[in-house]
Formats: sequence, structure tokens, C-alpha cells
Amino acid sequence: MQLSKYLSELLLDHECVTVPGLGSFIGTFKSAHYDLINEKFYPPSKQISFNSQISKNDGLLAKHISESLEIQYELALKKIHQEVVNIREILRKEPFIIRDIGKLSLNSEEKFVFEPDYSKNYLKDSFGLSSLNVKQLNLQDKSINPTIKLKSTSKFFRQAAIWACLIFGAGSIYYNVNNNIIEQKLAYEQSLRDQSKSTVEKAIFDLGSLPSLTVKVNRQPPKFFVVAGAFRIISNAENLVSALKEKGYDSRILPLNEKGLTPVAFDGFSDRNDAVTSLREIQAKENKNAWIFDINTQK
Repeated sequence: MQLSKYLSELLLDHECVTVPGLGSFIGTFKSAHYDLINEKFYPPSKQISFNSQISKNDGLLAKHISESLEIQYELALKKIHQEVVNIREILRKEPFIIRDIGKLSLNSEEKFVFEPDYSKNYLKDSFGLSSLNVKQLNLQDKSINPTIKLKSTSKFFRQAAIWACLIFGAGSIYYNVNNNIIEQKLAYEQSLRDQSKSTVEKAIFDLGSLPSLTVKVNRQPPKFFVVAGAFRIISNAENLVSALKEKGYDSRILPLNEKGLTPVAFDGFSDRNDAVTSLREIQAKENKNAWIFDINTQK
């Protein structure tokens, strides 16, 4: 059975595809970026990672194989089980290559190690966009024929125009969202200053009989969440929450997103800076594909 073929087909439309008894392949959005070392522009992509803790059958892969091969659902499950047995047998001796997805192997502690294959982009919005080599041209070199140069670079400029729109659009979104957050923060701080000033003007001081002062600090509800993943099957989300809580995180399930998926957060924060600090630690220790979700953007 060509497991890699069915996984590739599903990853184009889904953020998480589970292989029962093995683990889940999770697609996370990665924005367009420029590699200074290799002098290349890379388009937006869906970066694939692997999580062996999420291995409970959600029916997605079995249903897809059942429909593709025109066989019963139970028979599709048996084929998946046999493939998983074969994969685990191979992993005891050598790494297992999943075509166009990545390489699975076991470390000295018998834990899975996944190395993604970047040759295929699973983000549909980037279909047709390839990486671009962008190098500095020496305009003083007279051996360059201007006519040939224009013809050979016409394709480059067409793709570069698309890149410019993508990068400018992403930058505009970030700029607008960031400005909105800053404006809200400034308005909130001004409100606190006004309240404090009003309290001082109305206060009456009696130094002879000062009452005891009790300060009650109300913690603001979290607005920024460090997200571990998003799932179509609620039981998978609940399993991940339990696993993260055992590690000491204040994990929780967030409301359904616009794609109908259930996000799971490591923790929540009222201050963005705290969320960013936690994100960096989590990316280094737990999940390099974690990202920040701003609840304000959903209102």
C-alpha cells in the first residue's frame, strides 16, 4: 500500500493526518522568507512535523483509503495496521523514508525523530510558486547581452511580482494588527491614568485614623495563546491537553477556528511579550512549530 501517496493527498486539505498506531503528521503555516546564505526567496508553505503522542484513529486516513481503493472501511484499517507493523519493523534496523513527506527514525531512547522533506509544498495557496534565486548582477560586465538577459529573467519578474504582493500583503496585515494592539494598549493605560487622577482628587486624608488597606488585583483574562496544534477530532485535542497538563502547562482547548478545527494551547497570557517569551522556550524544548494565537483577531 502506498501510504505516502494517501498522506500527501490528505495533507493538501488537512492540517493533521493521523496514522493509527504510529502518530500524526501536522501541517503548520510558514510565511514567505528570504535565505541570505543561499540567496533565495521561498514561497509561503505548510511545514510538516510529526507527533507520536497523537496516534488514536480519527477515521480520516482509513476513510480516504477506503474510497480510493473502493474497499470496506474495516479492510482499509487492516491495511493501515499492517503498514504500521512493517514501518516499526524497519525502524528497528534503519530509518524509514515517507516519500515527499520526510524521514522517520528512532534515537537511542527508542523515540521517534522526524526530518521533513521540503521538496513538496502542501500549501494550496502557493501552488505554482517555486523558490527564486536572487543574486546581485554586475552591470559593468559588457559581455552580458541585454536582450538575452531580459528574456531569461522575464519568468523571474513575473514570479517576483507575485512575491511582492504576497510579502506586502503579509506585512500590511501584521502592521495593521500590531497598530491595533498598540492603540488598544495606549487607550487602556490612559484610562487607568484618568481613573487614578479622579480617585486622588476625591480622596480625603485623615492621618489620625488611617484604615487598613487591602489591595485586590484582578488578573486580566488571557488574550494571547501559545498553540500546540489544531484538530478536527475533539478527542485528539483532549488527549493533547491531558498530556500537556501532565508536563505542568496550563493547557486548554480554544474555540473552533474558521476552518472548523479545535486548537489546543500550551498556555494563555494577557501580555503579548510574555506570550512571545513562552513561545521561544516552547519552540526550543517542546514543539518548534508552535505559534501565537491572538484572540482579538477573532472578534
